[in-house]
Amino acid sequence: MMRSFLAALQFLTCIPVSVSGLSEREFGRSAAFFPVVGVVVGAAMVGFYRLSLLAFPQPAARILALAALVAVSGAFHLDGLADSADGLYGTTDREEALRRMKDPRTGPMGVVAIVIVLMLKAAAAVTLPEDAFRGGLLAMPVAGRGAMVLALALPSARPSGLTGLFARHRLRADPCVAVVLMSGVALVALGSAGLAALLGSLTAVGWLLLRSWRRIHGVTGDVCGAVGEVAECAFLLVLLAAWTGGAHSAPAPY
Repeated sequence: MMRSFLAALQFLTCIPVSVSGLSEREFGRSAAFFPVVGVVVGAAMVGFYRLSLLAFPQPAARILALAALVAVSGAFHLDGLADSADGLYGTTDREEALRRMKDPRTGPMGVVAIVIVLMLKAAAAVTLPEDAFRGGLLAMPVAGRGAMVLALALPSARPSGLTGLFARHRLRADPCVAVVLMSGVALVALGSAGLAALLGSLTAVGWLLLRSWRRIHGVTGDVCGAVGEVAECAFLLVLLAAWTGGAHSAPAPY
């Protein structure tokens, strides 16, 4: 289990973790630990944000925290978002969509998708009350990485790729465990507003996965990355609406 967790940490982040001699089964099982990696990343971002407040005004510190969130993943998920936008929205042909998603070049739809997501995240981040932002900074990465586990429950559009490997070794209980962990972190960090944000996040993810199913009849690694970004963005936006609308039940302890 520990080796699979370290494999998930190595796969999803730039944290210097080295796990040698991983079997295909150990790596495939690492998907179960994606939400746990989200907890680690979220806690690190909260710590980074607090340190940033010592040197920068609050708005700048919040944007820096979002930038650090991108950096800790090596922009891996943003790359998947761009490729998915080019493939899922640039053509109606399945094979052409898969080809575009594999192309290392980023098309106009991909650029627009990255800009929109980053702008929406930044707008929500600088607008949220302090308690809500700190709680959201912890829970948002968990929602993003937990949503990837749900995406991996769909068939792989490329059975020979990474999603195919995960599909061969995942456990049926993985999505349920991910939902429980996401819900628990959201509730502890943000109260009822956190659960509302998670529900909105998963709704947005469901819409993206429906699009992926219709276009390419499954998911790819790029789609999973896009799912993570869409989940995080929707989480912050719905959290902003829920918190300012008075839906929170208790201040976040972060």
